[in-house]
Amino acid sequence: MSERWQAVLDIGTNSVLLLVARPGSGAALEVALDRCVITRLGEGVAGRGSLSPAAIERTLAALTELRASAASYGAALTAVTTEGVRLAGDPESFLAPAGALLGAPVRVLSGEEEARLSYLSVAVESPAEEPLRVLDIGGASTELVVGVGASISSAVSHRIGSVRLTERFLGGVKDDEPPPASAIAAMAAAVRETLAAQPLPPSDRLHGLAGTVTTAAALLLGLEVYDRDRVDGSLHRVEDVIALRDRLASIPFAARISPTLPAKRADVIVAGLTILIGALEHCGASTLVVRDRGLRYALIER
Repeated sequence: MSERWQAVLDIGTNSVLLLVARPGSGAALEVALDRCVITRLGEGVAGRGSLSPAAIERTLAALTELRASAASYGAALTAVTTEGVRLAGDPESFLAPAGALLGAPVRVLSGEEEARLSYLSVAVESPAEEPLRVLDIGGASTELVVGVGASISSAVSHRIGSVRLTERFLGGVKDDEPPPASAIAAMAAAVRETLAAQPLPPSDRLHGLAGTVTTAAALLLGLEVYDRDRVDGSLHRVEDVIALRDRLASIPFAARISPTLPAKRADVIVAGLTILIGALEHCGASTLVVRDRGLRYALIER
């Protein structure tokens, strides 16, 4: 077991995440740094089929900053990317400069790998025989995984995400207007139809990962400043998640912004919460278990 710091960059469709950590006691990690920078690398990629030069530039600027943060710990760096780049017909337009900047190649995860790693980030610190359902809502894809302990029985990367659905259903909504109820209903129907391809027996709890879920928890907890210790492991009723989505959907984009809901997430939060609600209902879950982690935690060697 290495005692050196390790760094993992998870370059997603909406956010770039940096984790600097090393093995701690038992299966837990000692975390030195866990940062999120929203760059929206996958902006428009689902419709256009290519990465935007402006989005690439934003993301490379974030990688420069995050690489320096990792280097300050002397951490060996691993970098991966997900659906936003998988969708692109020109992935090398990002992968080549990113790899040169980081001094190491950026690995494009398959949907199956992304789902497995998201699940393991929860399973590795859970009781060995505990049944788990893990949901990871990204900008362009959503992974829903079922298993017991480290054994996975069903894992699907669904082609829905907070950015992808916002662009598809809410792209024409003005910043000073709330989204129309008809658009929210159509988006919810699309989520239900997509998730129906993965039939599951009902289960009372669903473990949720990533920015939509942790932001929802911070809002439901009434936090003025994000507090990972309060968010991670918090429990929330499905009806409270629905009420939060409906409240945010009833007001314009600018009115949603708060210290725990920054502008770069406020525009996609309604779509993200609609996916979350659809997944809770699809799983028959009455309780959301919020976990502030993700595939980056599974990529730290223990």
